[in-house]
Amino acid sequence: MARIKKMGLALGGGSARGFAHIGVLRVLIENKIPIHSIAGCSMGSLIGGIYASEANLETLENLAVVFDFKKYFDLTLSSKGYVKGSRVQELIKLMTKNIMIEKSKIPFCCIATCLRNATLKRFTEGPVHEAVRASISIPGMFTPHVIDGVSYVDGGVIDRTAIGAAWAMEPDVVVAVDVGYRGEEITPPKSMIGLAQASFSVADWYLAQTNLPKASLCIFPDVSGIDGSQYKDIQNIITRGEEAARIVLPELKELVGLK
Repeated sequence: MARIKKMGLALGGGSARGFAHIGVLRVLIENKIPIHSIAGCSMGSLIGGIYASEANLETLENLAVVFDFKKYFDLTLSSKGYVKGSRVQELIKLMTKNIMIEKSKIPFCCIATCLRNATLKRFTEGPVHEAVRASISIPGMFTPHVIDGVSYVDGGVIDRTAIGAAWAMEPDVVVAVDVGYRGEEITPPKSMIGLAQASFSVADWYLAQTNLPKASLCIFPDVSGIDGSQYKDIQNIITRGEEAARIVLPELKELVGLK
């Protein structure tokens, strides 16, 4: 009997679009496709970190039910960002039961951009909620997250795909889920913040085109019509993830060695 290959998941950034990762995970679980490890960036780190901590899809589904943009995005007057991020971090801490990365049921890591030396930081130890808070720190939106005196912002500044981080965990194959901007027409921004976010999306798309081919297989949920800053229709976004995963399911099973 052929050995089942170890599959590493790379869950990319995309703000609200990242809830599509839940739909992908649901399809993997329903089809008994084992997940060896999870690497995440930005929203992919939030979804991946919560799931990896307990390997419980119900916890993620509860997140989709309770997540409220206005409730968890605590505004601040800081010149470094307009969302403080403390409430989101407390939610992650609660949902992961304050677990350490090295104690996760599924091996997990996430990435953030280190502002001290302009490098990509791969978090492989420490509290999940601290690492995820660093990874989701979208410049201009969230204030940078400081850990041990070092400031971190969103990993997507360097690599929104987390594919390199996924390979570093030494799986046999890497399956990437990309939910970010992919070159579709952008509605003209109406504010300075909107302009900054649109510019960030364009930049990370160009970087992503270099990294996506490094995955063994890519899953692309159809989220092009969904504004990453809108958290109103999360169930629809999850469904988009399910649909995309089911399309590639035969290829995915073949990749990992399942009939």
